Amino acid sequence: MKSKNEKIRKYLRWTRIKRALTARTISLIITAFVAWILTGNPWLGLSIGLFDAIFKIGVYYCHETLWERKMTNDIKKIKQKYID
Repeated sequence: MKSKNEKIRKYLRWTRIKRALTARTISLIITAFVAWILTGNPWLGLSIGLFDAIFKIGVYYCHETLWERKMTNDIKKIKQKYID
């Protein structure tokens, strides 16, 4: 049987995933709609929206990776200064 903390972690993980997906979906719809209005072509608008979504997911992933490295290095420095 799963502990209470494990259930909470699982719930929070799925909540983050759902929030990320809904935010990306809303962003894609807005970008595609604006591009459609500007170009007059719904397929071009959808293409721009999809490209934007994929591009931003890649940029966000790189951003998070770099940020995580920085935090890991900062934690190591703090441990060396105060614990070791």
